[in-house]
Amino acid sequence: MHQATIPRLLLAFITALVVATIWGSVVQSQFNLNALAGIGADITPGVRITTTLADVFSGFSPTYAAYVVLPSFLVAFVVAWFISRRLPGQTVLWFAAAGAVAVFIGNSVVNYLSPVALLVGATRDLFCLLLMALGGAVAGALFVSVARHVPLSPRPAPSNNRIQE
Repeated sequence: MHQATIPRLLLAFITALVVATIWGSVVQSQFNLNALAGIGADITPGVRITTTLADVFSGFSPTYAAYVVLPSFLVAFVVAWFISRRLPGQTVLWFAAAGAVAVFIGNSVVNYLSPVALLVGATRDLFCLLLMALGGAVAGALFVSVARHVPLSPRPAPSNNRIQE
């Protein structure tokens, strides 16, 4: 069993945070652009690319990371850690589930608490919310992989059985 150090845990957490944030940003951008196209706006591939890049690098991502992903992952990953200690053997599954639930609930709570409008308007659509939660699941599994510095699908352990002479 690989043990994670504090720096590796921080790297793993930041990696998961970035992955879930970028994933969520891309998903919400595309859902919003599709909604605009649905009411007749001319959404060219160039508009899709520039809007998505703007959302990822300056628009939506910082707010989404700070208000939804970061606090949700902090809570969910602690819970997943406790569960994985009590029920070992499925750590990747617990953290993937925690990431998905964190993004799903985090978006729902923040949208409920937003005073006037939804913070993530695209999450009015359940399919969009589920796609964003899928990004949380990927980020949770990635967290475990980076924290332990092992691949997500580990290779079989070498056998220590040696023939006695």
